[in-house]
Amino acid sequence: MLKLFYTYIVVGGMPDVVQTYVVTHDIGQVVRVQRDILELYRLDISKYSTGSDRVKIQAIFDSIPSQLNDKNRRFFLNRIDENGRQNRYENAFLWLSDAGVALPSYNVTEPQPPLQLNEKRSIFKLFLNDTGLLCAACMQNIQFDILQGDMEVNMGSILENVFAQSLKNAGFSLHYYDSKKMGETDFVVQNGMEIDLLEIKSGNDYRKHPALHRVSSVPGWKFGRKIVFCKGNVEYHDGVEYLPWYMVMFYRQEKAPSGYIYQVDLSALQG
Repeated sequence: MLKLFYTYIVVGGMPDVVQTYVVTHDIGQVVRVQRDILELYRLDISKYSTGSDRVKIQAIFDSIPSQLNDKNRRFFLNRIDENGRQNRYENAFLWLSDAGVALPSYNVTEPQPPLQLNEKRSIFKLFLNDTGLLCAACMQNIQFDILQGDMEVNMGSILENVFAQSLKNAGFSLHYYDSKKMGETDFVVQNGMEIDLLEIKSGNDYRKHPALHRVSSVPGWKFGRKIVFCKGNVEYHDGVEYLPWYMVMFYRQEKAPSGYIYQVDLSALQG
């Protein structure tokens, strides 16, 4: 299962790329198709965006891999424009998001429902829509390390991208929590009426997650599941679930109640 997962990271889900892999099993050909798709994205940006937004959208798109490679994955606007202001670039970010090319994950003031009302719209991570395209965009031949199961060196960003696209495909909105006092929790997910905390670990020390412990211990904050996705097997310890990376495919939204009938008793108002 892990070998299949590594293969998915490298190949991704683009139909032409998947077909190329199925027919040839040649990673070199896979990467060439992926880079062609990335170039088509750039051509679409030039074709469908207008005015000054075109340059901004292109700069943001090309900056995604390097920004994700940063320690905290946060997207910093001043890395593409020293004098950039968030309000001047808002349309560019929305263009990429609406086109399904980029997946923003917003920091929240507190990891409690409703998350969308707690969003810090100026603090976010920006993921790419396909893990295979991200690998191809890195231009470092990292595919071969991944296929050998080496996920520890500079692979945290790629793993986090896999989970971002998996959660988005499952219908979840993307959020995370980061504060100087508590640390960072990779994903904060509103699942039905509850908030789940998800940590993505690429190394062997996946049982060490101080931020998850601190956040889940705050008085008054309530959470549903606390999950660490890791290279280990299925475990449950001190209220935390440890699941292999590939089991994210089973993480789905809780079903909404089939009915919620509420009726006000007006008998006291009758004369």
